[in-house]
Amino acid sequence: MDSNHSAPAIVITVINDCASLWHEVLLGIEEEGIPFLLQHHPAGEVVDSAWQAARSSPLLVGIACDRHTLVVHYKNLPASAPLFTLMHHQDSQAHRNTGNNAARLVKGIPFRDLNS
Repeated sequence: MDSNHSAPAIVITVINDCASLWHEVLLGIEEEGIPFLLQHHPAGEVVDSAWQAARSSPLLVGIACDRHTLVVHYKNLPASAPLFTLMHHQDSQAHRNTGNNAARLVKGIPFRDLNS
């Protein structure tokens, strides 16, 4: 989903056009019924980009990804301390659960086990 920043959505910063690598994460967010906004950047550092995304999200949750790493951040956490870090080589269920958990942070319900 692409929309504007005023709509309540998880903001996702995609670095180097790698969104297709993280498709399962996006499906996990959709499963929980939370909208997201993709913003594309040619370069950046994932932890800082995720924190900046969380700061700009009306839902206080931000994600950033590059070709190797995806980070979920929450606005009220220190910039250097993301909530979840996912590596691309992890299995598709871990990817899906990370998306679920980003959305569950918004909903205020318990997280899924990333490895189940």
